Amino acid sequence: MLRIILNLGLALGLAMSSVAQATIISYSSTNISGNTWENTYSVSNDTLASDIEEFSIYFDLGLYDSLSLVTAPADWDPIVFDPDPLLPDDGLYDVLALVSGIASGDMLSGFSIQFDFLGAGAPGAQFFEVLDPFTFAVLDSGYTQLVVASVPEPGILLLMSVGLIGLIGARKGHRK
Repeated sequence: MLRIILNLGLALGLAMSSVAQATIISYSSTNISGNTWENTYSVSNDTLASDIEEFSIYFDLGLYDSLSLVTAPADWDPIVFDPDPLLPDDGLYDVLALVSGIASGDMLSGFSIQFDFLGAGAPGAQFFEVLDPFTFAVLDSGYTQLVVASVPEPGILLLMSVGLIGLIGARKGHRK
């Protein structure tokens, strides 16, 4: 009996432990016409203890062209650089907080940019960096994530309870 209680306690402890996550920049793509697209971004500060005050999203040379600003939240200063084949260098969408950044645990949406996509199909994930606006040190980096419709999952405690009931039922049936 003690063994079952210890195993149950261990499983419960593991289920309640938090999962580490990185800064998330999610996007949705809308085809405007032909090869012209618009991406809208949401930024979630899930890891940094400090505010996100600047981030950059890169647009691969050879896949993107004609970048233009559409919208940005109030008190944020966006700037865009087209990919340049003469350097050669990727394009850049850089956004700087003028007042306060995105606090830890918060999310901000409303960042939007229009561009020509030169690849096949729809645009994909893009590399991004979260920067310290004073030292330009990279605080976090990753790839943007496409927003998809989520399917709700059953709660972990519900799944564990069903499994425990099944285990107890199997043990009682085995004893007969």
